[in-house]
Amino acid sequence: MPEGLRRIKEREKRWYSRLAEGLASFFIALQVALRRLLTWGRTRLVFAMIPQSERPSRKFEIRRFSLLAIVLVIVLSVSAAIISIGAYSAKSVRIISLEAQLSDAYKSIDRMRESNENLLSETAKFEEKLEQVIEIAQSKGKPTVKQSTSEEILKVAGLYDPTLGQLSNDPVSRDLLKLNSIADALDKSLGALDDIAKMIASQKDIMTEVPNIWPIKGNLGHITMYFGQNENPFSTGQWYLHTGIDISTNRIGDAVLATADGKVIDIHYDSSLGNSITIQHSHGFTTRYGHLRSFAVKKGQRVSQGDVIGYLGNTGKTTGPHLHYEVYLGTSLIDPLRFLSIRKEYHE
Repeated sequence: MPEGLRRIKEREKRWYSRLAEGLASFFIALQVALRRLLTWGRTRLVFAMIPQSERPSRKFEIRRFSLLAIVLVIVLSVSAAIISIGAYSAKSVRIISLEAQLSDAYKSIDRMRESNENLLSETAKFEEKLEQVIEIAQSKGKPTVKQSTSEEILKVAGLYDPTLGQLSNDPVSRDLLKLNSIADALDKSLGALDDIAKMIASQKDIMTEVPNIWPIKGNLGHITMYFGQNENPFSTGQWYLHTGIDISTNRIGDAVLATADGKVIDIHYDSSLGNSITIQHSHGFTTRYGHLRSFAVKKGQRVSQGDVIGYLGNTGKTTGPHLHYEVYLGTSLIDPLRFLSIRKEYHE
């Protein structure tokens, strides 16, 4: 046998021998420990109760194993009791918290029902007012408002339902039915609101086609000469027909605005009006702006109400910087102030 293999075999034998010896020693030690434990556990403990009187003493004998078992049972019982008490306390706290949440939920439900009732009432009022607005918009008159019972108001609003009274034992279903009724009423109102919006939009379109805004940006200036018969500022004692109104801001350069939608049909200079712009509007209206310092538009250009068309100046025959503003309906001159008050009357 080779020398290397022989050495390996010897090492294996020594290892197995040591392993066997170790296992034998372990089992021997284990047996000894078990014997000692059994001996210790079987040993009896004696408990003596010696009274102070002349009565005989009492002795109780118990093995250590039995005592350990009793102690273990007591420990387990106490631990189980502590765990149970802790779990009970936690559940009690949880129950108290849930009761508080339930109370808050009831309060929220009560508030929701109150809000629901208020919403129901306000929706009825909204529907009633909406009908009045439609009547005013259609007839331009003042409708008479009559007193109605709550049931009649609900019928007008489309919210009255005889089944509501039959659901008093089911508040959730009743509240849901009310909310659905309110939703239906509001949905029905959308058509009427759309009609009103279209009506207002059409009125707005008409208003922008009529020369009815102040012709100087920012509502600046004041009237220095009105339309009609006035004393000629260049000839003392003589009277003449002033064809428009003169508006002064006591300075040059303020923006002049188109008073309605239209098309610029003339831009020129003459010795009387100086730099002037003429705009043609819908419905036969024409406006003219004189004594301008400069222009901001060109002939043929379309302008919208409120657009800047030029700047206030002192060109032509004037006694100071101002805007001369005229309004024509067809070929007839009209006092511009009649249209400058339309906005106020329209809103009233």
